[in-house]
Amino acid sequence: MKRRAGSRGPGILAAALCLVLPAFMAAAPAFSHGVGYRRSQKQPVALEFYYSTGEVMAYTEVKVYSPDDRVSSYQSGLTDEFGRYSFVPGTEGEWRMVVSDTEGHRAEAVIPVSEAKSPDGAQVTLESSFPRGSELYIRALLGTSVLFNVASFVTVLRRKAAEKCT
Repeated sequence: MKRRAGSRGPGILAAALCLVLPAFMAAAPAFSHGVGYRRSQKQPVALEFYYSTGEVMAYTEVKVYSPDDRVSSYQSGLTDEFGRYSFVPGTEGEWRMVVSDTEGHRAEAVIPVSEAKSPDGAQVTLESSFPRGSELYIRALLGTSVLFNVASFVTVLRRKAAEKCT
């Protein structure tokens, strides 16, 4: 049986495997690790975000800022289909949660977090970022604005029609 020129044969391949394979086998435990989970004993902060119409802000971008860093977000993600988002605060202080959609709507909640004396973990006091009773005023203002804009549009149309007739 003739060998082709430049062929080194199976001896070199076998020798290379004998040298390299043990190195990979020895390194395998260093690259592998297990995973697990446990139930956290810390209390999460969960908020629901909604528009002034009552519609939930589903799948909307959320950024959470810690009391220690007002620039870089501590956590970010999306609200769920019900407009809810939750996180577990790492320290005491005033946490900020900012929700903004692609249409320019934005809500900001300030959540004071203080350590509780009970074994339940963090006690969270929530404050609404939407002033109580202002919903009616905002709706009345929006309704008045719509009526004013419709009346202005009709007036402009009548003037243009009158100009065409003369």
